[in-house]
Amino acid sequence: MMSIRLENVSKVYVSGEVETHALKDVSLSFDNGEIVAILGPSGSGKSTLLNVCSGLDLPSSGTIEIDSDTISDMSTKELTKFRRDHLGFIFQQYNLLQTLNVQENVEVGRAVSRDPFATKEVIDQVGLTPNIDKYPYQLSGGEQQRVSIARAVVKKPKVLFCDEPTGALDEATAKAILTVLENLNKTYNTTICLITHNPNIAHIADRIVKLNSGEVTDIITNHKKRKAKDIDWG
Repeated sequence: MMSIRLENVSKVYVSGEVETHALKDVSLSFDNGEIVAILGPSGSGKSTLLNVCSGLDLPSSGTIEIDSDTISDMSTKELTKFRRDHLGFIFQQYNLLQTLNVQENVEVGRAVSRDPFATKEVIDQVGLTPNIDKYPYQLSGGEQQRVSIARAVVKKPKVLFCDEPTGALDEATAKAILTVLENLNKTYNTTICLITHNPNIAHIADRIVKLNSGEVTDIITNHKKRKAKDIDWG
């Protein structure tokens, strides 16, 4: 488990003489073991926030701490090691290795961890044991996303960053994937940061952070969390 704290974080992208302020003086925190949904329209800064929180990118100013480590002060090499040792990532694209089967794809994630879970345990947690010897082309989109989740989780990450993990899936499959994330959070107490543009998905989170134009417009504590299978979708 890890907590994350951002203090006065800004991110400015410069292209020629044009400056784009993707994040503007953001201060917030993520607590150990909670699910936090980052909600906002396209261009609101959601992916930029995930990138700087996770060390995939550095802020232009401000401080980002994960537990006792100030990742905003780390070098590229230090960030690479920190991500490898402590963080997991799930994206809308599955990024599976097509020449490897389910078990082998998950073991790619396990190989980079110092203290991983057992491969077959995690594959069972995401409901893929019957497909353990299948290759990506033999799997549905939802099944491929489950493989990518297992590959991220097998590392035993302290924080799992999810960038629109259901964006390419239909409602039934998306709810199944969100249920997998709920169960992983409950089983392993993994902190989950979930980016979405769908406000209904945010109902599964402990807290909802709303972004617009690079600024936090609201932080809502969700006192009536819903199970993924029970959320409205339309």
